Amino acid sequence: MRFVASGLFLLAHGLLVLEHIAIGTALHGVAELFLAPWAVRHRAWDLIVIGLIFCVFDLWGTIRLTGIA
Repeated sequence: MRFVASGLFLLAHGLLVLEHIAIGTALHGVAELFLAPWAVRHRAWDLIVIGLIFCVFDLWGTIRLTGIA
């Protein structure tokens, strides 16, 4: 799971740099879902807190991009 998440993070950040915002943000969120079980199992609280913060920003960015709010 951790390796899949790492690969998705690399791909997502590459897409964000290339200004493919919607796809990059979506992949970043999916990567966080793969990383979450590993982080909870190993009690990696720093990654859990960072994941929650990024989750809020990812949701906020997605809502702004789709024009819902």
